[in-house]
Amino acid sequence: MSKKKVLFPFVEAGFGHIMAEKAICDAFEKKYGDEFEIIRSDFFKEVGTPAAIKFERKMCDEVKKYTKSAAYGYLSTAVMNIFGSNISSGFIMKFFKPGVYKDSLSYLDKIKPDVVVSTHWSTNFYAEHMKDKPLTVMYGPDAHLNALFRYRCDLDMISVKWGYDRARKHFKRRFNDDNLKLVPSAIRGEAFEIERDKKKLRESLGLEDKFTAIVMEGGYGIGPTARLCEAILKADPDINLIAVCGKNEQLKNHLEKLEKGKNISFYPLAFREDVLKFIAASDLYFGKSGSGILEPAFFGVPMVVIRSVHTVERFIANYYVNIVGNAVRIKKPEKCVEFLLSAMGGGEKYNAMIKAKENLQPFGGEGIADEIYRLIKRRE
Repeated sequence: MSKKKVLFPFVEAGFGHIMAEKAICDAFEKKYGDEFEIIRSDFFKEVGTPAAIKFERKMCDEVKKYTKSAAYGYLSTAVMNIFGSNISSGFIMKFFKPGVYKDSLSYLDKIKPDVVVSTHWSTNFYAEHMKDKPLTVMYGPDAHLNALFRYRCDLDMISVKWGYDRARKHFKRRFNDDNLKLVPSAIRGEAFEIERDKKKLRESLGLEDKFTAIVMEGGYGIGPTARLCEAILKADPDINLIAVCGKNEQLKNHLEKLEKGKNISFYPLAFREDVLKFIAASDLYFGKSGSGILEPAFFGVPMVVIRSVHTVERFIANYYVNIVGNAVRIKKPEKCVEFLLSAMGGGEKYNAMIKAKENLQPFGGEGIADEIYRLIKRRE
């Protein structure tokens, strides 16, 4: 008897979706891999047609547009909410790039998966429209399920109780006890293996053993990173300052040319796979409130949210600032510097943010894998 095929499609639209997919796939394969055929697919690249390649590139471009213009981001999410899940999903997936719908269905028909587990709404949409529809599972990596993550599927999951409660309250016709589950936050398995002693970790990374701040703007490195770093360099505190530039080589080159004082140790970094170690080695995190903000949260690093580029990110920021309490929201670089200096001195607010890590939801992909497994067994 052949094994059921469980497809894990990876989609680049920012890197949060990919990291969540990897965490879930790794956990499911480790626990249930002997029972199923696990298929990892770099989805649109493997579809391979010009329409599919252009579609994924367009989604990446949209993320960059949100990052460059918050007004554009808020307008886009508002429009999706106005038209709702079905119309918004149908328009984007069928008409946004002509041909990608047909090409994607053709690719899925070749694989013939029994289960499709998505952390991006696009692959769930295509799986739902297959002639021989597989079981469909979606994991929303944010603090709430936006319109595209509320599209129909056999099982929807979210890791933030506030977002879970909100979905159950406002979308009663869509969600019930069977098709929406509260699960742990999906984070890469290697996060659990990273050294938690900051002194040892800094030594292994070539950092000095002193207060460490990290600035991150997502994998594309677009945003106010340069202005914030310039303000911190001007103040010249006795710290390690790590600036993660992602794939933005122009930003890295700019930062490397900045003048720095005698006290600060400055480390502009390009995109790298071991960035989790630098986050874990840090004492304070500055960045936008994308889904990747759960990584500093996991390591208990207090967070300064310097901006939110659309409604989804605003909800994420609200969750960590107002419910967990391990973050503050500060936009102006000069005010960020003031908070940094206060944190270095053991300020009351900073210490409260450190203790707030006790309010976080659990982390790990195993609980998500278990829910997927239970769904499969219920439907046999």
